[in-house]
Amino acid sequence: MKQLDRYLLREMVVPFLIGQGAVVLMLTGTVLFNNADIFLNFGIPVSGVLKIALYFLPFLINLTMPVAVALGCSLTVSRLIRDTEITVMRSAGISLKRIFLPLMVAGLIISFADFYFGEFMVPWAIHHYELTMASLSRNIRFLVPQADKTIQSPDKKYSATIGQMKLLPGSHRAMLYDVCIIANGSGPQPVIMMAKTAEYSHGEWILYNAHIHIYSRDGMNEKYIFAKTEIINFNLSENTFDFISLKLPLYSSASGLSFHQLTYNIAQERLNGWVNPHDILEWQFKLSVPFSCLVFAIICPPFALRFARSGNFTGVLLSIILVFVYWNCLLASKIIGSLYPQYFPPFAAAWGQNILFATIGIWLLRREE
Repeated sequence: MKQLDRYLLREMVVPFLIGQGAVVLMLTGTVLFNNADIFLNFGIPVSGVLKIALYFLPFLINLTMPVAVALGCSLTVSRLIRDTEITVMRSAGISLKRIFLPLMVAGLIISFADFYFGEFMVPWAIHHYELTMASLSRNIRFLVPQADKTIQSPDKKYSATIGQMKLLPGSHRAMLYDVCIIANGSGPQPVIMMAKTAEYSHGEWILYNAHIHIYSRDGMNEKYIFAKTEIINFNLSENTFDFISLKLPLYSSASGLSFHQLTYNIAQERLNGWVNPHDILEWQFKLSVPFSCLVFAIICPPFALRFARSGNFTGVLLSIILVFVYWNCLLASKIIGSLYPQYFPPFAAAWGQNILFATIGIWLLRREE
């Protein structure tokens, strides 16, 4: 590593850390403000709010690291331009590609760091966030359980609709009322089980006075069975018992899953003969979002250089606008990819904006050179 590389990387460290901290604090404040009425209405204690903020923090850090890279690169280049250091470097015969190379390498390293942070730290934090939400839900005495709760087993073999749920204090057991379970994994035809009352405990469902309908020949034939007790095994995740629903940015059911877990789920789906396009979309985004750090390290330096002539911080402000444009494109791609996977494949939805913005950055760099 040459002296120039060390110098540029040192210049980038402080803006990167300040940008990361500022964006995370801003989003944390937004989350708390947007959910203030929920905290007050349900009487969530201050310790509970602090736990929610603490365990949700790694998810926000993982999400906003590309923004921090964009701010770090833009502020570094603006500072060099303000002190005419880039002019001196170019006068010494150093090309723009060589000047910006350490920033791009830093973007690549941060991309890997963001990926591994999301692989190991975020699932652990999300798991504890869900445990916290479940604990808070159980401790709110006046809270009425949600009606018409619909859930699905992780292996997609069972779907269940619950009319009402009554949690038993101090345990993971619950009394269930008006239960309807559809079993999709026992054969080509579904099996429908209904019971007025049931009990759930540690992954085991006990249906009392169950009415079981077994269909065949595309529903033409029906076999009816009455069972005093019918036992079914499928676990529920912690967030099944979360009756408090918070408004969280870009949070989904797959947020707590690692890239490795999604890979395993997709492999199991392939063995069963059908792959959920939504799982593939989430799998692609687990890669594309961290590597947007590299994309911003490519596009922001020439972007800041190009517009710095209009003012010292014009390039920085335009880079911030660029970040918002990128995230809006990402959100639009994710929504369209979820709704129309047959027309907008998961790879295009996840990587399209990365390829587009990286191409623009390379073109700008060549133009400025």
